Amino acid sequence: MKKTVFRDSYINGLKPKDKTYRETEGNGFYIRVTPQGKKAWLYRYYYAEKDHSITLGYYPAMSLGQARAAYQTLFDLWQSSVDPKAHLAKLDEAKTNTVKKLVLGWYENYIEKERKQPQQIKQLIDADIIPLLGDIELAKLSPALVTTALDKIVKRGARVHANKVLSALKQAFNYGVRRGALKENPAILLQGRDIGGIEKPRDRYLTTGEIKILLLFLDSDNSRMSLQTKLAIKIILHTGIRSGELRLATWSEIDYQNSLWTIPKEHTKQDEIMRIHLTEPVKTMFRELQYGCKSDFVLSAKEDVPISPKALSRAINRIQERVGITHWTAHDLRRSFCTQLGETLHIDPVVIEKCLGHKMPKIMATYNRNEMLVQRKEALIKWSHYLENLLQDNVVPIPIKQTAM
Repeated sequence: MKKTVFRDSYINGLKPKDKTYRETEGNGFYIRVTPQGKKAWLYRYYYAEKDHSITLGYYPAMSLGQARAAYQTLFDLWQSSVDPKAHLAKLDEAKTNTVKKLVLGWYENYIEKERKQPQQIKQLIDADIIPLLGDIELAKLSPALVTTALDKIVKRGARVHANKVLSALKQAFNYGVRRGALKENPAILLQGRDIGGIEKPRDRYLTTGEIKILLLFLDSDNSRMSLQTKLAIKIILHTGIRSGELRLATWSEIDYQNSLWTIPKEHTKQDEIMRIHLTEPVKTMFRELQYGCKSDFVLSAKEDVPISPKALSRAINRIQERVGITHWTAHDLRRSFCTQLGETLHIDPVVIEKCLGHKMPKIMATYNRNEMLVQRKEALIKWSHYLENLLQDNVVPIPIKQTAM
């Protein structure tokens, strides 16, 4: 085949023929012209006893200068005994080996199968990890990129949340190292104090006055909250249950006849079955929730789906904005339950710990073998009775903030 030094004028002058044809500058650099007039840059070479062809791009979208540069890169690889096509395939694979692909694989292959509450990790992946790091190729991942992403979370005021994301990233990247997708963990040396700071335990709990304001608000016509949300908050306050355990509760767990709520170990933090005595007020709350309910879940978003983990938090945020009680969370209701049982009702600390479903220290192993159902029942009855009496003196004003409708 005749060789011609390519120039723009020459390329522009190539006209379509009845059949596809090629012109070459030599050493495997070609341009192909179809009967429709489409012009493609090619690199043709011989490797491992086979002929190969790579399409570099199309003229004029890829200029002559760009095509020659792309060709030269591949030609140099070939001269170094590297298969250009295999090299390009590795580059394409690297582009698909992203943080998003890794963390989703980690979630599907490990978290979803091994964790009792995988949705917590899924939220971090969807809301933070993928938006901030998802498109980054694993080969280009670095501690600096991870730090930059976490700093963005801190800047929006979510210091503690940044530490949770860091913990998830460390686990995901360790998974990537074990699978051979990463050579090393780029987050392994990062610590909480490098990002959001060391998380301090919260000690927030609602005073009896705040509890009274909250309960009166929930029962008022001004709450503008769903019955499901109102009762969920009340049940947590009456029982000290974790919000996640209530969120996943099904009606099969509720035994009205024996006044017992049996939570399967799959739903408890301690991975142990937990039994909670149902006081009369709490049974009434469950019956109200069950009336007209078509779902197996006590708290449902749809017929076969429980409410989302954030649903209760959003509702509580709305309460704070309107009632004016200093910032508190769903878990602070549980802490309020614990604190008031001790300070107000003077319940034995061991009984309180059992009510909370905590594992006891080894030195108290005797209690570990005893559920203390009788003592817990007495404590819960006293607490529900106290809350009911708290509402009898209802002269406490509810400082409801007026909001635009």
